[in-house]
Amino acid sequence: MGAVDIVVPTVLPIGCFPLYLSLYQSSNAGDYDSLGCLKSFNNLASNHNSRLRSVVNNLQSKYPGTRIMYADFYSQVISMVQSPGSYGFVSSMQACCGAGGGKYNYDNTKRCGMAGASACSNPSKYLSWDGIHLTEAAYRQITNGWLKGPYASPPILHN
Repeated sequence: MGAVDIVVPTVLPIGCFPLYLSLYQSSNAGDYDSLGCLKSFNNLASNHNSRLRSVVNNLQSKYPGTRIMYADFYSQVISMVQSPGSYGFVSSMQACCGAGGGKYNYDNTKRCGMAGASACSNPSKYLSWDGIHLTEAAYRQITNGWLKGPYASPPILHN
């Protein structure tokens, strides 16, 4: 249909998001990976992304005149969860805005914008804005990773 540049984003590692960590808490340590993320949700996302990668590769072969860029949300956000300080974050699994307190600052009945919820004083220091959405600072990092690499294949910007 004439498209020459297409960006195909992957699914995020939702097993690391405060929403899922709060709603699906488990007393079984085996349900969590070494980062403290829920394995089942991240396995689902990882499987989806693997299949998506295969489809993108097939489409790129079928349409060589079109740049189809696989934009990897998953790997970059996992990197942010692993090493939040490297990205300027003080928290990678706690929502900036909410009223839940505790480990994730998320309560589904007191979400950001609801009575009793409040935002942290410096959202740029958090990966998660409200338990399900990332902060502007996180999206800035993701944008740089997609534009220049290494989190888009090929990188969106090229010479």
